[in-house]
Amino acid sequence: MKRIAIFGAGKMAMHHIRAINLMKDAQVVGVADPVADENKLKGLLPEGCHVFNDPKELLRTIRPDVVHICTPPETHSALATLVLKKGSHVYVEKPFALSSNEAAEVISLANQSGLKVCAGHQLLFEPHMSKVNDQISKLGKIVCVESYFSFKTVRQSSDGSATISPIDQLIDIMPHPVYLLLYFIRLNKLYQEDTSIKIKALDITVDGNVNGIFRCGDTTGILRVTLQGRPIESFVKVVGTNGCLFAEYVRGTVVTLPGPGTSGISKVLNPYSEALQNTIETTVALSRRVFKKQRSYPGLYEIFSAFYDSLDLNSNGALSGLSIVETVSICEEIAAKLKLKEKEEDNMAEEKLLEISLTLPKPDIKGGKVLVTGGSGLLGLAVVKELRKHNRDILVISRKNQPFSKRVPGVKYLVADLGSDVPAEILQDVGIVVHCAAETVGGKDAHARNTINATRNLLDAMATAGVRKMVHISSIAVLKTSRDYGSSIDEYAGIEPELEGRGPYVWGKGEAEKLVMESEKKFGITSKIIRPGPLVDYNAFTPPGRLGREVGRMFIYIGKKNERLSLCDVQTAAEVIRMYVIDFISMPPILNLIEPNAPTRGELVSLLLNIRPDLRAVRIPAAFIWSGSTVMKLLQRVLRPRRKPLDIYAAFASEKYNSSLASKIIEKSKIQMEQSA
Repeated sequence: MKRIAIFGAGKMAMHHIRAINLMKDAQVVGVADPVADENKLKGLLPEGCHVFNDPKELLRTIRPDVVHICTPPETHSALATLVLKKGSHVYVEKPFALSSNEAAEVISLANQSGLKVCAGHQLLFEPHMSKVNDQISKLGKIVCVESYFSFKTVRQSSDGSATISPIDQLIDIMPHPVYLLLYFIRLNKLYQEDTSIKIKALDITVDGNVNGIFRCGDTTGILRVTLQGRPIESFVKVVGTNGCLFAEYVRGTVVTLPGPGTSGISKVLNPYSEALQNTIETTVALSRRVFKKQRSYPGLYEIFSAFYDSLDLNSNGALSGLSIVETVSICEEIAAKLKLKEKEEDNMAEEKLLEISLTLPKPDIKGGKVLVTGGSGLLGLAVVKELRKHNRDILVISRKNQPFSKRVPGVKYLVADLGSDVPAEILQDVGIVVHCAAETVGGKDAHARNTINATRNLLDAMATAGVRKMVHISSIAVLKTSRDYGSSIDEYAGIEPELEGRGPYVWGKGEAEKLVMESEKKFGITSKIIRPGPLVDYNAFTPPGRLGREVGRMFIYIGKKNERLSLCDVQTAAEVIRMYVIDFISMPPILNLIEPNAPTRGELVSLLLNIRPDLRAVRIPAAFIWSGSTVMKLLQRVLRPRRKPLDIYAAFASEKYNSSLASKIIEKSKIQMEQSA
């Protein structure tokens, strides 16, 4: 039985543990992570497995046969070196290393120590690759290989602790399409590992696109990676002198068109053959996932098995050291060009920003600076622009240094992670805080960190710095329903007592609002709370969650077409917040901010279809969702008796709001804006 240790306890580490748990000859004996959540690990780890805060402590305490490194990329090479020096084999998640020198040093140390190393190139071990390898010989000499990878944009790490730029994400996912490209080029028997693969051309954009041309002898490689192209796909197309092969890695399908295909009959039949193979392959792949109940991340179980088998047989290993170093080398070159391009564009943006800033009037410093949290988000950015337009002195804090292309002229930007700590010094000369920052995605942990803890830390810093005014942006979703309240919801409606049943976002917002309400008694901070309805930007419209969901090529919306859905235009919200900043004392302490003339569901769907003509709208009566939601709640109570069941119907139902106060404030903000124009 192989004794396996895991460095890291994030999302990918969980996939590793699940895959290893399926194996008969391997067992996880230890996990090391400085912030490991033992509650999350408890159900996954076998009995007797130990959790450590320090990798060195783990290696001192237990002697694993293999260590899997699932930590941040910048730690990979140092940890791999540590593991090898302690006498264990090592598996390193992608990217294996950030430089080819680091990768080569790790491989060299492994060879000197008689130990084996494997990289997280699991796509090469997915089940359909056996068919690829069987069919590839039919293609003759390989002429061209195209590797394409499109990926969903991710704004932050899974736990919400760090933001991720498009450049960082490209660098993180780049090994997958690169090692696939190299593998298929190397299948050409004319060009073994002693023939170098060179980048002939690279076209990149800093918002998430890489296009490259490679050469190995007279074989051409084409690399295309995008965070913007849709649909989400990962495929390799191999073109030979005697046909082509198309391997798709999202569905796990292989389509082969052998033969020269130059005759008239071949030109007619090949599209039919391709369509038939696609239909059969997709059906088989989906059936395999449904009936075999794939229980681990695709390819992980297979690559782990191959790696462990190589240890038993003392064979060359699942992957060659040269292929690992070559992948890192190409990724390193692409990353360097991405970083250079990013710097060049940011320098140009900085010059343009400075040029515009010099033409602006000096901000009004009376009353101190306005500190805006979440100033790069949908609402925060609109607030910053609105306040700067009215000549306020603004300071924006965000978790990551904002590129100059994303900044507002005449505004100062600082870096601070509210979820971790807020130095009181950054609040120097601040007169009022507009707190827009909050988590919008992720699970409960992310919302606890970036909404609740962020608000607590900010209030603590304000108290220390002597800042006594805050405009806190909450959400109208935290309030009781009109049914529970007994009438249309107004500013006197209380917060829903069981917030967790409405999901992590509403829970986080509600708990943060409670902290703000307590701050006057605790710190002497006077707070004004604005609870916007679902925010929409009609200039870049995306449907609010209460309207419905996109499912395939359909947009499914709930309720009647003429039923009004309470929303808040982001620009209207920004104007109201600006008025709160300028006239803080006279503003009501709590405002439920919704548009007085709410659009109907039908109008919103029509607006969406004008932007997305590819969609077909499908309406589902509210009664159908209500009955289904009732059944689901009963099942949840049976299956999870200790947890409050989620109410699906409540997520889509229209609420009754008393918008009289909001109407007055919105009208007043419009008048104020006209007077200052």
